[in-house]
Amino acid sequence: MVKVTSGKHCYYLDGYLKSNLDVSIKEVKKKDYDRFILLVGKEGFGKTTFSFQCAKYCDESFNLDRVYFTPEQFLEGVESAEKYTAHVFDETVWGLGSRQAMTKINRVLIKVMSEMRSKNLFIFMNIPNFFMMDWYVAQHRSTGLLYIYRRGFFGSYDYPTKKKLFREGKKFHSYKVPPNFIGRFVKFFPLDKESYEKKKQDAINKWLKLERQESIWKQHRDILVKECINKKLMSRKEVSELLNISIMQVGRIIT
Repeated sequence: MVKVTSGKHCYYLDGYLKSNLDVSIKEVKKKDYDRFILLVGKEGFGKTTFSFQCAKYCDESFNLDRVYFTPEQFLEGVESAEKYTAHVFDETVWGLGSRQAMTKINRVLIKVMSEMRSKNLFIFMNIPNFFMMDWYVAQHRSTGLLYIYRRGFFGSYDYPTKKKLFREGKKFHSYKVPPNFIGRFVKFFPLDKESYEKKKQDAINKWLKLERQESIWKQHRDILVKECINKKLMSRKEVSELLNISIMQVGRIIT
């Protein structure tokens, strides 16, 4: 472990990790690269703490304004980002473990890839499951993976080893491919914890409100679909085209 400073605070980073981050900083600023690091692990294992430490080390100006909890926040943040800045997408409140949620964030990621590169950004994304990421994002576009296998302990995968892990582990969601190195991280939280928790709670409340609104909308939609089909006002194909849903989904609604 190596002592590093963050403003008035001192904390420790794994020595190998620090060396890798030093190389990343140099390549981003001197060779026109970006860095897109995935942090994977169960909830409560420390992904947020660890990602904030890495972001703060890469960019001393990293702050709570560059922490995002929804795809919309992340998209807006990247679009307005300044060059060489660090950003964290924290899945804590958004439930990226679900297939539907992962589909949405994968679409957003593909949309902002070129912007991340042109602005030479450091992107750290906290996710519960590496193998639910889009193939292009997981294998090709992300530049590294930090797998937190227990609280305070991680395995680091570089680009080639990460690709091998995705290929060999995807079927059973297994992390048996050995990392390049393993290390530890400390409990130091670089940002104001109270402000972070408030921003997170605000995002949770907003997301739950939208979820309730969407649930009510789907209930009304399903009633309308059943009426149209059962009374033969429209065909399944016509309903599908009108609501932009598949014919199979129309069939599930009416059964």
